[in-house]
Amino acid sequence: MELGVLLWMVLTLMGSTTAQHDQYSGAVDWLSRYGYLPRPDPRTSKLLTKEGIENAIRVMQRFGGVQETGVLDSATLKLMSTPRCSLPDIIGSEDMMKRRRRRKRYALSGLKWHKTDLTWSVHSYPSPSTSPGLHNNLVDNILTYAFKAWSNAAPLRFNQVARGSRAEGDIRVSFSQLLHNDGYPFDGRGGTLAHAFFPFTGDLAGDTHFDDDEVWSYGGGSSSTDLFTVAVHEFGHALGLSHSSSDPSIMRPYYQGPVGDIINFELALDDRLAIQQLYGVKDDNQ
Repeated sequence: MELGVLLWMVLTLMGSTTAQHDQYSGAVDWLSRYGYLPRPDPRTSKLLTKEGIENAIRVMQRFGGVQETGVLDSATLKLMSTPRCSLPDIIGSEDMMKRRRRRKRYALSGLKWHKTDLTWSVHSYPSPSTSPGLHNNLVDNILTYAFKAWSNAAPLRFNQVARGSRAEGDIRVSFSQLLHNDGYPFDGRGGTLAHAFFPFTGDLAGDTHFDDDEVWSYGGGSSSTDLFTVAVHEFGHALGLSHSSSDPSIMRPYYQGPVGDIINFELALDDRLAIQQLYGVKDDNQ
């Protein structure tokens, strides 16, 4: 009997240790994916240290607005499991990262469109089997109001390219699954929701991709994801904004739920200042 109890304790401890190792390993991958940790490189002796990982956790906690402990506590693990944008939170050098943390404000990618009249096009829509409540016209309307959130704050104009036209918009929208040839594969339902590429001269400039495995909806809900909220966030990237640690801000990397009335939605001050820093302040007559 005592031997059986001892064996049960050993096996339980081994299982717990394995689970903790898997959890820790998954967290390191997460921190690397979103810019908090450099990728280890044995060729240059750039290996991850315990102190480096703890510091990365602290930066992640500070950026995400949870208590800064440097350990993988329950609040941190919960935040790591929250659905979010695929793009990294930290872009640039460690010095730039420190300056952004001190300022506690919006972050710019350093890239912008050199025009204010932009076109957009939809190249694929949500699958009816996954998001049955979103017909194509409703998707177009939701995306139109998502663009309007930015044009209400800055002198920008967005025009949709007619569906079926051979012309492509400056900002190209699509709903894709898993690997879709852009370096940011989706991961099925939950996890990463969408991503967009900053303005630049490459082929992917402005491209905005939504994970078609998600259940997209108008208004969100307990088992679906609000398309409008995510679209406003991703279009911010397509216009040149990075992730923000400010609260409230639509550019926080984590899914924040539906905003309510999309017709009268207004950006938070942080987001208005960010887009105006890039494109100027909208004149009342515009």
